[in-house]
Amino acid sequence: MQLLRKALGVLEALGAAGSAVSLAELTRRVGLPKPTVYRIVRTLVDAGYASQEPGSRAYAPTASLVRLGRSGTALELRRRALPLMERLHRKFNETVNLAVLEETDVVYVHVVETTRPLRLMTRPDARDPFHSTSLGRAIAAFLPDAGRRALLARAPRRPALEATLRGVRRRGWAEDREENEPGVVCFGVPILERGAPVAALSVTLPLVRLSAAREKQIVAQLLRTAGGGLAE
Repeated sequence: MQLLRKALGVLEALGAAGSAVSLAELTRRVGLPKPTVYRIVRTLVDAGYASQEPGSRAYAPTASLVRLGRSGTALELRRRALPLMERLHRKFNETVNLAVLEETDVVYVHVVETTRPLRLMTRPDARDPFHSTSLGRAIAAFLPDAGRRALLARAPRRPALEATLRGVRRRGWAEDREENEPGVVCFGVPILERGAPVAALSVTLPLVRLSAAREKQIVAQLLRTAGGGLAE
């Protein structure tokens, strides 16, 4: 039972890191002897729940570990974010999305669709590349420096994307205009807890329904809505 508690502690620390973390950092986080942490991590690697970064002693959670925790986490995240999503939907009657970052993709956790006939259909569990979505950019811009660098290393057009993310972090919101779907624009903001992004919210609408005034309203409301954090 004591060994199981130790293994669960390492598993949780690895999952919470979200990106590659060194053995020394894992040891610091769980407060166990380094040899013990190393044996547990190697077992997780053999089981497919962790991977070792090439040429280093840094370890990262795999998609298997993310999927293991995603189902319960997604339900809790949806419960806490739903009041925010419904508030945005009532105000604009446009599609509102909730997504999390998984490796280099954003995964849609929940979608509240517009009732208007012209709309983009997105189902929960759908995926998009983080670099071309307002949701992904909103999360990436607010990651810790090491996590953001690791993510950027796997993205196309890195210099341009770095400049984009700096702008997102400066103003607090992201956008994509027809970069995923022709005729569609999306505005997104991160949901931060203790300064780190846990998810992102976005409002999606056809360009034909967008004016300069409406864009300003949507962005302002997104910033207000996400600024209060998630409900407990």
